[in-house]
Amino acid sequence: MQKETLCLGLLSLGPRSGYEIKQMFEGPLSDFYSLSFGTIYPTLNNLQADKYVSCKQHSQSKKPDKKVYTITKKGMELMKDNLLSDASSYIRSGNFGDQIKSEFFLLLLFSKYLPKETMNTVLNERVLYLRQKLEQFKYDGPVPGNLDAIRNEKSVSFIRGLASALIETGLNYMEKNRGKLN
Repeated sequence: MQKETLCLGLLSLGPRSGYEIKQMFEGPLSDFYSLSFGTIYPTLNNLQADKYVSCKQHSQSKKPDKKVYTITKKGMELMKDNLLSDASSYIRSGNFGDQIKSEFFLLLLFSKYLPKETMNTVLNERVLYLRQKLEQFKYDGPVPGNLDAIRNEKSVSFIRGLASALIETGLNYMEKNRGKLN
């Protein structure tokens, strides 16, 4: 997905500053995608120059002005067109463009060359990590900043449920089958 589409999509949920967009990539979206400050601000500036977003500056005491971006009607049309194009590419690609890149899976692949104690530690750490992720996906309390807007989306509820189910399945598999490695 293009960085422009990502920024427009997040702005379709409500006005945001570049910093708030970055917070979303460091928080709720961090498991799916990353976008750096060095990419976000130039993208927002280009979108503004092309009139896909508008920007209002809000003064803050003892801080630089805060720029808050809002998607325009033209930006909404571009986002929808790009999403339709992305969905078509996704469907045609066969592998759907998703890749699992995992150091953990590579350690599993070569686990026969590691001491059993090391592999047990690796598995225990992975289980701990997955349990923490599961808690994050199931957490339903307040979230910091301007992130509630994304949480209230029906699609986010679906993603959280799917991610929780995948993690629970992985945890169950590891607990039942960890003895098969060595």
